[in-house]
Formats: sequence, structure tokens, C-alpha cells
Amino acid sequence: MIKYDIFTYQISPISNSQFNLFGKNFTYSELVENKNKFFADIFENLHFFSSKHRLNYKIEYYDDEFILIRLANKKTIKIEKDFHQEFFESEPSCLVAFYNNPDIQLIAIESDKTSFGNSFSVLKIIEKAIDRKLNDYNLRFYPQPKYEARILWEMLERYDGRIEKLQFEFSKPNLARVNESLSDELKEASKLFNSSKTKIEFNAPEKQVLENLDEDNKQLVDLVKTSSEGAGPAKIKLSGLRSWETTATSVKSIELDTLEIEADTETIRNFVTDLKEILKGE
Repeated sequence: MIKYDIFTYQISPISNSQFNLFGKNFTYSELVENKNKFFADIFENLHFFSSKHRLNYKIEYYDDEFILIRLANKKTIKIEKDFHQEFFESEPSCLVAFYNNPDIQLIAIESDKTSFGNSFSVLKIIEKAIDRKLNDYNLRFYPQPKYEARILWEMLERYDGRIEKLQFEFSKPNLARVNESLSDELKEASKLFNSSKTKIEFNAPEKQVLENLDEDNKQLVDLVKTSSEGAGPAKIKLSGLRSWETTATSVKSIELDTLEIEADTETIRNFVTDLKEILKGE
């Protein structure tokens, strides 16, 4: 079984003004309506980079709402034999799946330390490549890790009575599944101001701490749910400390059988079917 880390992504117009594309003017609403189609279109001509290296990738599966790629890293392997060292170029790869249904929009990244170290490293690489290409469509790409809501609740319980600040950060909200708990006023204000990231911060009075940070607080429950679904990280600051505790490095994971590098078409289709079924429940 292989572990896959789960990330949510949102796609939003860069500006609220009209944009000319393919000789046609697209309004904000029309860009939002077509964003997933444009997203799927870019995969035939993406350029992934790590440091100064351009990385190879292969599309393993592609349909209207699901894309599976294999992304290869560039590494040098040192082998010692008979007291001599030899160096070989290697390109270990990992799988990256995009569930490009406009109501779902999830990324599953194979957590394989032999290729990239961790899924967050892969996310940075694909974020730069995809965002760069989507800019041609007047769109921006906002990926964030999903995490178990209990992670934040446990932080709030562990530091109860010491929390002086609580902050939530939300990427431009337009994905209903993620942002259903956000108020319409906040979503509309984010769109009106063209805010790519919106922060909500609660500050206790001087020499005091925040109160009612528990699951009886309906407003807090909604914010935690939105954050954990992948809208953006949450942070807490403890009294007397400069540093913040954050959920930014927490990520939800699933497990699935491995897909061999040279798998046949039928095996790949079965893998995609199983992965889609699991992600639907996420």
C-alpha cells in the first residue's frame, strides 16, 4: 500500500475585469464557468522545474474530470564497487492525480521519499507550473492541504487558557464544497476586493486570552471545517511566545495499492476508478 496526501485546489480569475481569450471577451462569471476546462487543457504543454532542472512528466490517464500524471525528479546516485565510485543519473518518479470535477477539485500526491522527499515539495513544483500556465487564461491556482479537523481541535484543547490570537487564512473562495460554511458576506467581499487571500484574526484583550474555543461555538466550528477542507491554514499564538502554532504542515492521507511504472492501460483505468471512489468520500 502507498500513501497519498490530499490537497484541495481552487481556481479563480486574476481580476474582475473582462479578459480577451481566443478572440472572445470573457467575463468573470464566464471564466469561473470554464475554469476546469481550461485547467484540463494546459496539461499537454506544462513545464515543471526543480531548482535549475526541467523535470519530465508523463500523462498516465486523462478524461474530462480526472488527470493522472507521473512526475520524475532528477537525481545523481553514487555507487561504490571494488573501491571505485561511479555516478549515475536517475529519475525516480511519483504519481500525481487531479480530480478536476468543479465540485471536488482535489489533488492526490504519492508520498514517496525516494523521488521528492515529501508531497509538499511536489506541490510547490506543480503549483508554479500550473499557475504560470493558467495566468494565460487570467486565472490563478490556489492549492492547500486538507487536514483532519481534529488536528486543530486538539491544538485548541492542548493550549486552552494560553491562546491570545487565532487566525484563519482563506484562499479566494469559489469552491462550494470547501467554502459552504463561510458567510455570503465574506465570500462576496473577497470577490469585490479581488482578494487572493483573506485572513480572519481574533485577538484577546491585552494580558487576556481568547475564550469559548470549543465545539460548542458554532461560528468556530464553521471556520475549522472550512480551514480543514483546504481553504487555507489556521494559526494560534500563545501568550508570552513570539512563534505561532500552525496547521500548514498537516495533511490528510489515504492509502492505495501501488501502480507499477509500466502498468498496462486496463490496470491504470482500474487504479483511477479506485482512487476516484476514495476521493469522492474525502
